[in-house]
Amino acid sequence: MNPSQLSGLVWLKRRLGLHEEAERQYWGLLLPLFLLTLFSWIDHMIMVPLSAEISAATGLSPVRSGLLVSVYPAAAAVSAFIFAPWSDRLGRKQLLLYLGTGFVISTFGCALAQGVESFFLFRVLSGAFAGPIMPNCLAYAGDALQGNRRNRALTNIMLGFTLASILGVPVGSALAEWVSWRWTFGVIGLGGLLSLLWLTSIPPIATGAEQITIRRQYLQMFGLWKRQEVRWVFAMQFFMLIGLFGFIPHMSIWLTTNYELSASAIGLFYMQGGIGSLIGNQLAGWLLQRGLRFSLIGIGSVLMGTVLMLSTQDLLPGPWMGAMFFGIMLGGSMRMPGLQTILIELTGKEIRGRLMAMSMIVSNMTMGLGGFWSTGLLSMENGYLLGMDRVGLVSMLTLLVVLPLIWLIQRQQRSTPQPAI
Repeated sequence: MNPSQLSGLVWLKRRLGLHEEAERQYWGLLLPLFLLTLFSWIDHMIMVPLSAEISAATGLSPVRSGLLVSVYPAAAAVSAFIFAPWSDRLGRKQLLLYLGTGFVISTFGCALAQGVESFFLFRVLSGAFAGPIMPNCLAYAGDALQGNRRNRALTNIMLGFTLASILGVPVGSALAEWVSWRWTFGVIGLGGLLSLLWLTSIPPIATGAEQITIRRQYLQMFGLWKRQEVRWVFAMQFFMLIGLFGFIPHMSIWLTTNYELSASAIGLFYMQGGIGSLIGNQLAGWLLQRGLRFSLIGIGSVLMGTVLMLSTQDLLPGPWMGAMFFGIMLGGSMRMPGLQTILIELTGKEIRGRLMAMSMIVSNMTMGLGGFWSTGLLSMENGYLLGMDRVGLVSMLTLLVVLPLIWLIQRQQRSTPQPAI
């Protein structure tokens, strides 16, 4: 190895902050968590480009096709409440094995569903099992790692969203167009199965809450709401999502009816959005090392709101909608690592699983509500979807509410520390 190669290797190790053995252990823990998160994200996101095709195949009304997207987070919110205490009692790994098994079975069920009722049933089950996967992966990383390694791991796990956008959704959309949407769900299920098998190799980590009764754990979880700082963070999370997910469930039917775009074209837009997500994720990782968590959330929310409002005014021709995806996902990927870091730092690991579960309940209930409030603003007229401009305006207004909430949280953190739960 010549001197320049050696110096480059030393620089890389310093950049990662890891020695060889520590680096091997780090990636051994991270990769199975990342892959399981990745396939759960693909399973969630693939419904956006495929909802129009699946609604046509199953006989569902186009205006109601957004419910195929919204039912997933609604089911995830309910399951988060049910599974919340078991994350701390069983441990993250054991719960992830149970969740992953249910996720794989329900995804294969989507591939085999024969009608609206059976497809909705398996989407509900997919949301119920896949929804808690990411927060438990993040909680495991938060338990296993500290300092900059933990921040880097949280950012890397969130890259599952980015890779799902760049690769998973475009490939899944193309597979649906070339063969069948059933094959898309079959491949997702297979990927989830392989990830689950790899997950068995990571070590279990004690949470310190294994002997606490389930009743006590539920009381502690709801006790989180006694803390003003926690309430403000959850309120911020609500406004980060309620407007965005009023838009997302209807995006596919809007682009297919008003712009005559195919599922594979929408998948390519997701790829462009994924590039924006990758840039935002790397920027977030760099700024997180400098403690700029709240700045990331504020800038990302304003960027996302501006793009949503402008793009829903039908100012862009169809082929330029990739710019909309780019801007939305750039803003979104900047925000989420900052939010997850704030959440991880709110509590110790003995209650962290329940905090992440409560966060997921808030986020998934919000995402589910988004699809319902926006449906009332939409109508079909002569094969044209009307009302998306109003959805975009409401989305921007809700994202602007994030800014004063950031100020309130920062003020709370500067005041007297909250007592431990």
